[in-house]
Amino acid sequence: MTDIHELVSQRLDLNLFRIFIAVYESGSTGAAARQLHLTQSAVSHALGRLRHQLGDPLFVKQGRNLVLTPHGRAMLPKVQEALAVLGQCRVLPGAFDPKTAGLEFHLGFRDILEAMLLPPLMAQLSELDSGLRFTSTRVRGSELEDKLKSGELDLAVDMELPVGDAISSTAFRAEPLAVLIGPKHPAFQQGSLDEPAYVASEHVLVTLEPKERAFVEQRMQGVGSRRIVRLHCHTYFAAASVVAQTNLILTMPASYARQLAPLMGLRLVPLPFECEPLPVRLYWRRANSDEPSIRWLIHTVSSLGQRLTP
Repeated sequence: MTDIHELVSQRLDLNLFRIFIAVYESGSTGAAARQLHLTQSAVSHALGRLRHQLGDPLFVKQGRNLVLTPHGRAMLPKVQEALAVLGQCRVLPGAFDPKTAGLEFHLGFRDILEAMLLPPLMAQLSELDSGLRFTSTRVRGSELEDKLKSGELDLAVDMELPVGDAISSTAFRAEPLAVLIGPKHPAFQQGSLDEPAYVASEHVLVTLEPKERAFVEQRMQGVGSRRIVRLHCHTYFAAASVVAQTNLILTMPASYARQLAPLMGLRLVPLPFECEPLPVRLYWRRANSDEPSIRWLIHTVSSLGQRLTP
């Protein structure tokens, strides 16, 4: 295999090692390309150069993933340590300019957060005349960590979830729940709803994963489990549309409910019992924490969350 003197004479490109780490962490050249905002062919070409210069294949195919060879495993901690040291030498302040950067960010949102955050985000970038591009993807809570680690997502916003050490997070906002009622429900005219009437009403629910549903039910102090559920659906917009034409009611995050109520002729009322607001967090890949573009993205989305109506 190549020794250190040969590597120096070949002027080895340090960017190749960043690609090596990205392929290791994501398990494929395609995921590494998304993580690094490169094309898959560029990643494959760079990996080929590194293989040639080091005299080892570095990765072998195992199922659908690429896994390290023995030599790759031996050099991994040395490369990680070296890149970490070099990363401390970067001048981060002012290194990212949203007006001139041509990056594309991949965001993970539920439908409610997409509807609340994307309009002000794009309006802000329009004022800057920015060339940044965004792709918003609906992400399930159970998939969030894997999609961040693989590079499919740069940033996700979701309920408080358990994640591993590879993922960093910060508090985004605490979101209270409220109830939407349509004109066909008896409580629409009086503008209030007590707990017995809430439990006796028929409900439409937006589908959540079992752990997410348990998370919400815990904050509803068991009242939610006593509801009569007539309909499950995928989005809050569809659920609110059903409420507008039936006597079903919908429990949902208050910020988005406040947007939908006047659009659909619905009445927004508070929950008739104590309910702790839902904690919502921002999530990103820990290894990207010092990337200027990711720091800008986190700050920007955090600021938008603070401006949402309490």
